[in-house]
Amino acid sequence: MSYPLLFIFLSFFCFETITGSIGTIVLDDIRKEYPKAMEDKSICLKWFDLFEKQNSFSEPLLEAYKGGIYMGMAKFAVVAKKVTFVNKGKAFIEAAILRDKNNVEIRFIRFSVQTKLPPALGYNKNKTEDRNFISNNIASIKNEAFRNEILKYLKTNSTP
Repeated sequence: MSYPLLFIFLSFFCFETITGSIGTIVLDDIRKEYPKAMEDKSICLKWFDLFEKQNSFSEPLLEAYKGGIYMGMAKFAVVAKKVTFVNKGKAFIEAAILRDKNNVEIRFIRFSVQTKLPPALGYNKNKTEDRNFISNNIASIKNEAFRNEILKYLKTNSTP
């Protein structure tokens, strides 16, 4: 193998490893802090700033979390900016679902957002579908603590 090809191969391998590690760290952290971010403006703002630095994601799940954080920002924003945050958050979540519609965690993010938004905003049509999908596929969540958090949320948040 020539040196230029070896360099390209090693560069690609190293880049993928670094990108994968960063993605894993972010995913683990956002999973832990996402529920808190919906209640705490400083945590939500921290994640918003982090996601704003990232234009696109190779992982649809991170895109869904970005959408969820935008929804959280709507809660804390001035009235004039609330709808903008909701619309952007919805776009990120729906784009993630288009990329990976069978991901339980992405569907849970949408479900959790739709159960908290006022119906007047019109983003509530998938609650029953998502709840059923999550209930039927919850076993695919390998992290037991996270799976239990989802189950707890499902018990306390019914759909009309």
